[in-house]
Amino acid sequence: MKLSQSTVLLSAIALLATLELILSPGHSPAADKSKRLRLAYSGWEIGTAVSYVGVDSGLFKKHDVDLEELPIRDTLSAGVQSLLGVDLLIGFGNPLAILQPVAGGADISLIGAHVSFDHYGMAVASSISAIKDLKGKKIGVSALGARSDLIARVILRRAGLDPAKDVEVVAAGLSPSRALAISKNLVQGAPLSPDVAAEAQKLGIKILEVRPVPVVTDLIMTTRSFVRREEDTVRRFMKGYAAAIHHFVTKRDDSLAILKKYFPGNQSVTVDAMYDSFAAQLRPLPELTVEAIQALVDVGAVADQRTKSLKPTDIIEPRFLEELKGSKFLKDLYTEKVSL
Repeated sequence: MKLSQSTVLLSAIALLATLELILSPGHSPAADKSKRLRLAYSGWEIGTAVSYVGVDSGLFKKHDVDLEELPIRDTLSAGVQSLLGVDLLIGFGNPLAILQPVAGGADISLIGAHVSFDHYGMAVASSISAIKDLKGKKIGVSALGARSDLIARVILRRAGLDPAKDVEVVAAGLSPSRALAISKNLVQGAPLSPDVAAEAQKLGIKILEVRPVPVVTDLIMTTRSFVRREEDTVRRFMKGYAAAIHHFVTKRDDSLAILKKYFPGNQSVTVDAMYDSFAAQLRPLPELTVEAIQALVDVGAVADQRTKSLKPTDIIEPRFLEELKGSKFLKDLYTEKVSL
């Protein structure tokens, strides 16, 4: 049976209309479904708090990401082994748990990092006039891989010293013990917190002022293979995460209410203090500060020579943050001018 010319024309128009509806970005079946992501948390830190706020406020779902949350108790395993069975991991434990697998060829990548900018002073022996004069001297820290160790390594590198070759880093206890070690010339340099540094100066200990030091507090990790497979999903996750940071710092009452759901009622004062501390540290993006990542590598190189050849660029994937940094999306989030 032959179809009339008008029937064929109407059928063609209907087919084109159907194809246009199916292929339209706003109506594609894929666009209507959120991508499910398995996100693990190692410990409770700033990244966990931001993620909880992002999930409970619906910001990840708004960017078509449906998060399945998996807490991990052992913070020291915050490395590639914790990425088995999940897509992303937020946490920070022993730097070697991250660096040793990478040095061995493991498929791991850092796509974001929270850092705090700490104001420390460097206590030095009376004969030391500048940080560079610490070459060949002993530097006291609380413990290998501790915050004071990471801070010391950033300060030393800024002065052109290699922390692994040019100085000897030794465990000397907490800040008051390090100040005492300086006074007895057991060590010739030691980073001190502001309050201890002020007291040490009163006792005649020389304190060299240094610029604020970036120290990693939390890492956002995935694998390079996952980035290759799910590039757009990672991009959507990072948008949701940036939106969660904005929500956290601009909607205090709502964010506090979300966080308090995860703590007993008698800890409400502690949660308030924790929120204020986190909010003060947060920047618009979880930036991959190279100085802070290099400090992790320096610590790892002392404990395991296999990590010595690693560079920050070997373990970071910064392009998702770079895309967001100058984006209209981020500018629209913050109606007031912010420092990026």
